[in-house]
Amino acid sequence: MTADATIDRLTAVGTRYMRQLTQDPEVRSIPLEDDAGVCVVHTVRGGGKIYVAPDESVLFVGSSMDFGAGLTEFLAGTRTAPERFVRPTS
Repeated sequence: MTADATIDRLTAVGTRYMRQLTQDPEVRSIPLEDDAGVCVVHTVRGGGKIYVAPDESVLFVGSSMDFGAGLTEFLAGTRTAPERFVRPTS
């Protein structure tokens, strides 16, 4: 699998999780160094970030955590359980 195909696959995973949190998220993907995965950023204020590893495990961090701090947690192995991705109901 090419690097671009891997980035596309991981971006799709992160986008799918982001859609579980919010309707029609506006996202962009940032490839991580050393093939560590991607970060899918919800670009609206308060949107948050989802770091996606090559094994498709993820870490969600809120917008209050900056990119570097989230990346440090992600690289240290912190992950968010899939069942935590539930859209708030109002």
